[in-house]
Amino acid sequence: MFEKKVNEISQRLEKYRKLGILTSANKGFARKIKNIYSSVLFFILKPLINQQNAYNHALYGFSGQVTGHTEEIDKQLDKISQDIQDLTKRLEKLEYRVLVNFPPDFDYSQFEDQFRGSEHLVAERQKLYLSYLNKDLETLDIGCGRGEFLQLLSQNGFRARGIDMDGRMVARCKQKGLEAEMADAVSYIQQHNGKLGNIFLSQIVEHMDYKDIYTLVKSCWEKMEPEATILIETINPGSFYAQSTTYVLDPTHVNLVSPETLSYTFQKVGFGNLRIIYKSPVPPEQRLHMLNSSAGDKKIDRIILEINEDLKKIDDIMFGNLEYAIMGVK
Repeated sequence: MFEKKVNEISQRLEKYRKLGILTSANKGFARKIKNIYSSVLFFILKPLINQQNAYNHALYGFSGQVTGHTEEIDKQLDKISQDIQDLTKRLEKLEYRVLVNFPPDFDYSQFEDQFRGSEHLVAERQKLYLSYLNKDLETLDIGCGRGEFLQLLSQNGFRARGIDMDGRMVARCKQKGLEAEMADAVSYIQQHNGKLGNIFLSQIVEHMDYKDIYTLVKSCWEKMEPEATILIETINPGSFYAQSTTYVLDPTHVNLVSPETLSYTFQKVGFGNLRIIYKSPVPPEQRLHMLNSSAGDKKIDRIILEINEDLKKIDDIMFGNLEYAIMGVK
């Protein structure tokens, strides 16, 4: 419809153009014709002009609405962006908790006093680790507990400090004049500014899932100085005695960790000079007793020897060392 009117108007305009070439003798008549034609043309075009004005007005109004909505959307996007930034900052401050949270009235400090053994006994078991550490570097004791190893380090000329998630443990360390603070292992290491020296963990990884163990070991590697040593001590899963006593006794234990698994983890993140150290043997009186192999009869002695070999295999499985440690160097 609209196209048809446009064509009609074009045809009429063409006729109007031809009127301009009339001879001067017909100018008066032509002027009258032009005036009449102009009036008719305006009458025809007026509805189209009104429609165009209405369209322009509507388009202007719509543009204003779009602009208003756009500004509102921009404001909302800015707010969302700010919220994301705030949330990111808050998440960065959250602790990466890897240990089991104790019930509010569970005093793990008292629990260790009763079941782990005296501080003197634990310190005696940990003395051998001193020879593996780089004495030129500070040592961080993760899960420093009652402070046995921190005291050993201090007494032997090492610079040392510790962290622990249990506030009672940290308080006991500070009462002894040791440097300790309450912190979570992974979050502390990942957020630490600068480099770390030696790192020591005693009886910690059995409280953790493997993914957290891997994250912890990898974070240590990334923050440790060259030539620094990492030592991780845990329960020996190869000892049935250790499993049936030490491991099941603590309600906060999560998993036993094999030395092969820790060794692979150390290699995977980059540690070298690996060494596995078995320690804390079960007292001889609690182990299996071998048969006397000097019966005087060669045939009987051979049978007794074979029995003793089998007993030794069983004894190693039943009463192997309670603990082991794995050492690595960056």
